Formats: sequence, C-alpha cells, structure tokens
Amino acid sequence: MKGITAYFQTAFRADFIAGLTVAMIALPQGMAYAIIAGVPPIYGLYTAILPAIFGALFGSSRHLITGPTNSVALVVAGTLAGVATRTDAVEIVFAVALVSGAIKFALGALRLGGIIRFVSNSVLTGFLTGASLLILLNQTSNLLGLPRVTATDVPLIALELARNLPQWNPFVAIIALTTMLVLIACRRINPNLPAPLLALVAATLVAQLFGGSAHNVTLIRDIGAMTDAVFGLHVPQVALDPGTLQLLLVSGGAIALLGLVEATSVAKSIALATGQTIDASREFVGQGLASLASGLSQGIPSSGSLARSAVNFSSGARTRIAGAFSGGFVLLALLAFAPWLGSIPMAGLAGVVVVAAVKMIDVEHIKLTWQSRVTSRATFLVTFIATLVLPLHYAIYLGVLLSIGLYLYESSNVQLSYLIERDGKFIEKSYAELLEHPAPIALIHVEGALYFGATDDLEARLDALFRSGIRVAILRLRRVRLLGSTGVTAFERIAASAKRHGTRVLLCGVRDQVAETLDASGASALFGAENIFKADDALFDSALAALRRAKELVASSS
Repeated sequence: MKGITAYFQTAFRADFIAGLTVAMIALPQGMAYAIIAGVPPIYGLYTAILPAIFGALFGSSRHLITGPTNSVALVVAGTLAGVATRTDAVEIVFAVALVSGAIKFALGALRLGGIIRFVSNSVLTGFLTGASLLILLNQTSNLLGLPRVTATDVPLIALELARNLPQWNPFVAIIALTTMLVLIACRRINPNLPAPLLALVAATLVAQLFGGSAHNVTLIRDIGAMTDAVFGLHVPQVALDPGTLQLLLVSGGAIALLGLVEATSVAKSIALATGQTIDASREFVGQGLASLASGLSQGIPSSGSLARSAVNFSSGARTRIAGAFSGGFVLLALLAFAPWLGSIPMAGLAGVVVVAAVKMIDVEHIKLTWQSRVTSRATFLVTFIATLVLPLHYAIYLGVLLSIGLYLYESSNVQLSYLIERDGKFIEKSYAELLEHPAPIALIHVEGALYFGATDDLEARLDALFRSGIRVAILRLRRVRLLGSTGVTAFERIAASAKRHGTRVLLCGVRDQVAETLDASGASALFGAENIFKADDALFDSALAALRRAKELVASSS
C-alpha cells in the first residue's frame, strides 16, 4: 500500500503526461504503419494498445514503447505480398504476430537474450537502409495520387511508377507536402510537440478546404471504415495447410529476430542516458507477450519504437507504467474519435510514413560501417541488396547467416605470438619472426577459441614450427577457450607431430578447466605430467617454470 501511495506522490503525474504525449504520436504512426503493412489503419491502432501495455509491464526498460514500427510493418507487407489473393490474408498477419510472439517469449524464457549478438550493426544498417528505399517507393502512389502499384520487384515498381506519373494528382501532392512541412517545422520548433498528430490535423484541414472528394483525394474511410472492426479478443482464423505453416514460421521467425534486435537496441540506447541496466532476456519476454497480445486483438506484429520511446523519455516518464498509460489513451481515443479518424487523407499518412522512412536512413551509421572492416562493408552491401531484391524475411536471414559465417571465418585463425624472456620480463614478438629465426627453446602464446573451425589452423602452424628444427616448444594456454573434443584431438595430433620431428612440447598457463579436459581424455599422458604447468594468480609464473624445465631438457640432450 505504501508503494502505491509513494508512486502517486512521486511518479504518477510524470507517467500520466508522458503516456498521453506518446499516445498522440502513436495514433498517427499506428495508422501510417498499418498502411505500410498493407492492412487497414484500424489494425495499426489496435497494435498500439495491448502491445504497449504488455511490453511495458513485462519488459525491463522504463522507457521502451512497444507497438507498430516502420521496419516490422514492411516485413509484414512482404509476407502479405505472397498471400494477397487469399480471403484470409489479414488473418495471416494476426497469426504471424502470434508466431513471432511465441518465438520471442520462448527465447526470453530460456534466457537466450544473448542471441541478438549474432545480428551485427552492419546487418541492421543494411536492412533499414534498403527498407527505407522500399517504403519511399511504395508510398509514392499515395504521395502523388497515382494508381496503386501492382509490381513487387524494385525495378518493376519504379517502371510502373514512371508510367503512371502523368496521372499524378496535384491536390493529393499538396496535402502530402503540407504534412511533411508541418512535421519538419514542428520538430525544429520543439521536438516534444506531437508532430505527426499536428501534421495529420493540417492535412485533414487542407483536404476539407480543397473539397477533397471532388478532386479524388482518398480518405481513410474510403479503404475501410474505422468502425468496421471491434477491438477485443480475436483468435486468427487461418487454414493451416503445409504452405501456410511454412510461411508463418519463416516470416514469424524473421520478424521475431528483427523485432528483438530493434527493441533491445532502442532500450539500450535510452539506458545509456538513464544509467538503467537492461535485462535482454526479460525484454524478450515482454516483447513476446506484447506480440501475442497483438495477434489476439487483431494487431500486426509489434516491436520497440525508437520515436515513441524517445518521446516517452523526453516527456519525463519515471516508470514502465507510462507505457501502459499510452496504450490506454490510444484505446480511449479510438473509442471517442474513430469516426473522425476516417476523415484523414491517405496522402497525409503517406507524408508521415515518408518522413519516418527518411529518418531510418542513418548516414552516420552507413559511414561508420563503410569505414570499418571489409567484412562489415560486405555484410552491409549484401543485406542492403537482398532487402531490395528478395522477400524481406529472407533478406534478414541472409544477413544474419552472413554475419555468423564471417564471424566463424575470422575466429578460425588462432592468435599465436612469440614470447622472449629477458631478466624475468617478457617481450612479445610476432610468430612469423620465430619461423624466420628459430630458437632452440620457444615460448608460444596461444590465444583464441579452439573449436572445430580453428584447430586445423593451429596444427598447421605448429607443424611448420616443428619442421624448423626447434628442440622445445612451450605452449602458453592461459588465453585458450572452448577446449572440447575437437581441441583435445588437435592436441593429440600436435603431440604426434612434435614426436615425429624430435621436438618436446611443454604446456604452461594451463587453467583448471583445460587441465581437467586433458586429464579426462588421456591427452595429458602424451606430454607427461612433469611437462604440464598449471596457471596460478601470478602471471607468467608457470611460464618461467616451463622455461626452466625446457633448459633442463636441452641440457640433458646435448
């Protein structure tokens, strides 16, 4: 009871105001992102209600706002493109929300929050850049009042738009331009203003002033009345044949992956300013429950919104309750103003979408990616091109697989360096220098993960050293990780290679876990217990002991 009283005394007012401010942004964005997804605007509004509440209450971030987002909506559109002729196409969207939610929830419940590390910034930057261009292309018809584009490939979309361009409607273009100018002006005057809402009010007034219906200006009510659907529990009605199941799993998995990366990235970026620690696995649970709630209330798949989360933070939200307030206010607005929302021109929504899409093109991130490693540039380019030419869910998978593949390739090279001891101090030299000028005794620092992709490289490089005539090789293993069955087998082959070439091998810096693995497998016997020196708290103590042992071996064989 004291906690509730304290909340009302310290945080309620701030959360209430922040939630109301976010709701004013969520109303126009929800409808705009539904248009991107290819579903009636009402379903975008539904996605801003329960997902905002569940995402806030069950997630870990105090400021993350969950609901419809630009990027996820575009993937939904790609999913719909393959089932556009089906009578249950919209129901499939609800089902995809359920599948993506179940995947997110399962990953969170299993504490697999670290999985997002496999989606690099290069993948996300490439996808968002390509997605932005697709949104701009797809919204051109609504911006200029052109006939709806039927093509799905980028070159064909551009060609069809060029053919239809003579049919542009200047009245529609003026409405769209007004919307974008109001958006830009509001953000320059005061970033905390509900710019999308004010822009749509201006667009609606301009449409009424020109007599929109007399000039073929399409309004939201023309594509589906805002009161046709009823908010509440709704189980998607989908015929689950094998093809549909595959579509749901593939699309749901891609949307889950993209949504988790998006939501976690937004939450962590705001946490940098607040000092809050984000629990990725708990955030996964919250995002999963949000998407499940969306699918069961006629919503599209949800994610964490950067724009609305930033507004929530800048508006002074204190706790996660602010996000729940925003969902409640969207519901109240829908119940009170649904008939008036139908008067908003589609060109106005297109203007909101286009400005948001342009903001998704992060020039600084693109520069950073391009100026970094070759692998980052390759990942960015492949994901960007795939986004333009492939179904979007496949583009996401391709980018992730490329990231993992490049990571495995780069980590397959174990780092070796040559350490020279002088008066109790160690000087690090390159391994190539040791091969050029072999010494009777060589202390080699081994660093990296000895998984299946790295052991071949280690064996080949040590074999070359043994052939050089070196008498004693000391392998320092203090920084070796993941010594599993493949690593043990590699050490067995290293011992055999050294024996063939008359080289003695000593091991130092051996941590307990590595020692236990070598003992359990019998590999220790190949080197001899007297030639294995365990690591302790003092750095290089075991290396000095191994060097003394090496000198004894050289002296005894002379």
